[in-house]
Amino acid sequence: MLTACNSTTAPSATIKTVTVAEIPPVSSELLLVHERPERLGGGSPEQLLNHAVVYGAYCQKLEAQVSGWQTWYRQGRQP
Repeated sequence: MLTACNSTTAPSATIKTVTVAEIPPVSSELLLVHERPERLGGGSPEQLLNHAVVYGAYCQKLEAQVSGWQTWYRQGRQP
């Protein structure tokens, strides 16, 4: 699209209007800050397994969040 200045009706070949890409809205889930589990205090097998469960759930939340950001980015890149 060409534009003209106020003093002339002829379009200028040097001034061009560029459309700005629309950014899709961001889901609130992508903006969450997930609290990292506390470091393990002891070392019994039960404590290790419990910590592994909690830490695994934390990692899954982060993985889902990264996947969500990647999907959001790809949606914004489509023409």
